[in-house]
Amino acid sequence: MALLQPLVEIRSSTIGLNAGDPELSNYFGSSSNSHSSQTVNENTSLTVSTVFACVNRKAKTLAMLPLNVMRKLPDGGKEVAVNHRLYKELHDRPNRWQTSYDWRVMMHGHLMLRGNAYSQIVYHPGRRINELVPMSPDRVWPFVIKENGTILYLNPNSPAPDYGDKLFYQYFSSGGETIILRAEEVLHIRGFSTNGIVGKNVVQLMREAVGIAMATEEQGARLFSNGAQIGKVFTHPSKLGDATYLRLKSELDKNTVGVENAHRTLILEDGMKIEQTTLTMEDAQFLETRKFQVEDIASFLDVPLILINRSGDKNQTFASAEQIISLFVTHMMGPDFINWEQSLNKDLLYESEKKEYYFDFDFGALMRGDTKARGKYLSERFAMGSLSPDEIKIYEGESPTGTPEGKKYYIGSGILPIENAGQKIETSSKQPDEGDEGDE
Repeated sequence: MALLQPLVEIRSSTIGLNAGDPELSNYFGSSSNSHSSQTVNENTSLTVSTVFACVNRKAKTLAMLPLNVMRKLPDGGKEVAVNHRLYKELHDRPNRWQTSYDWRVMMHGHLMLRGNAYSQIVYHPGRRINELVPMSPDRVWPFVIKENGTILYLNPNSPAPDYGDKLFYQYFSSGGETIILRAEEVLHIRGFSTNGIVGKNVVQLMREAVGIAMATEEQGARLFSNGAQIGKVFTHPSKLGDATYLRLKSELDKNTVGVENAHRTLILEDGMKIEQTTLTMEDAQFLETRKFQVEDIASFLDVPLILINRSGDKNQTFASAEQIISLFVTHMMGPDFINWEQSLNKDLLYESEKKEYYFDFDFGALMRGDTKARGKYLSERFAMGSLSPDEIKIYEGESPTGTPEGKKYYIGSGILPIENAGQKIETSSKQPDEGDEGDE
């Protein structure tokens, strides 16, 4: 840490950035104006219902699944390592003020919108307790130190570092401090990246799509603030004097502007007439534009419309909805799960632990809401000798039977203990021989 201080001072004297400089946010593209003149950043984009619904859906789906530390067994099996130093941290409480669910929702929201999710790894030696303290992506600046001592600060468009470069993270804390963290002190989950270090800022990639959505929403709000009318023209047969014009304009503004005045009766003077303009909402493509922006943003964030309570052009049947949800879990959430698991393995496990332990999301929790699918799944595994009755009860959150039979595995249509499979079953009654028919 002390060795890096002179390098930080050199950097500060040449670039002159600190936590309060807007240039830092601009460097990472956290806020900018779209061509629709809307300011688009992480916070303003969430005011668009489609953006919020997509981020909320994926973040909550990831956060609701149990996240376990698993241990590989010598026989090829696995078990939940409840005594591992990281189990409670990831499964229950990663830091002093957040639950695991809260922390994962926040981190995945950062990942979806900013392309990067950071948490500082705080070690407490001797206490077997670590903390994962989230850091705002706007306040984290990765950089590498090359072998010749040159510092290269990285952004989403920087070239990939060279072999031998050492990675660090500069963090501008909320208290105004500049903290230098080694790569092993930071949990960094990144999205799509072209340099392997900094993920692409998704908000900036979809800036124009979100800007149009914000502009059409503002247009709709202004429309309804004027009584849901596109516009009116008031005509007078003669020229009005200045005083008469101002008085008349004041009266019309007071009695025609606003939803509360939408159906109010007007008294017109001196042959004045009112005409509605011919421009309609259909002519302005208002509804079509809003509908297209929903689909466009949902495609950026990789969420099916049905999962954000939109059906698209066609009504979804239950069969197609089931297929879409399966697609969502497999191809849209599946890569996120793998990204999280591999990032946790890389950044949180010691090198000596990586052969024996790994992180794993419990996908079975996704079937909790589908009783039929869960029952079929468990029934098939039970019939093939893959689950015992006690394991099924534990899976369902029930107490095991506590009997020897509950621990056995069964197989086949007759539901026999697996050790009896293939054996001939003896009948209880013996058939008499033909020669014994006349004997008494």
